[in-house]
Amino acid sequence: MPDNQQSFSDKANAFKDQAAEKLEELKEKAGEFAESVKEKAGEAWEKVNSPEVKEQLHHLKDQAVEKLGEAEEKMQDLAEKAKGLWNKVTGHHEEAPKEPEGK
Repeated sequence: MPDNQQSFSDKANAFKDQAAEKLEELKEKAGEFAESVKEKAGEAWEKVNSPEVKEQLHHLKDQAVEKLGEAEEKMQDLAEKAKGLWNKVTGHHEEAPKEPEGK
């Protein structure tokens, strides 16, 4: 039995050593991966904060403001047309209310 116990102990130690080696390899790979992610994030941040991207965003903002202004004008025109059509359909007119005679 002592040989079996020694053999079992040797195998357990060998597995422990293998596990320790694999764990160390994983730690190294995790460190490399973390460094790579950090580097890529830095590059992405530099691109986002670049003058070119800021200029593009400013240009897009200006375009959006312009389009919103145009849309607002069109909405006002449509509202006026709808009101005119409503008044025409209902027989109401945009005249000021008349004061009763005799006042």
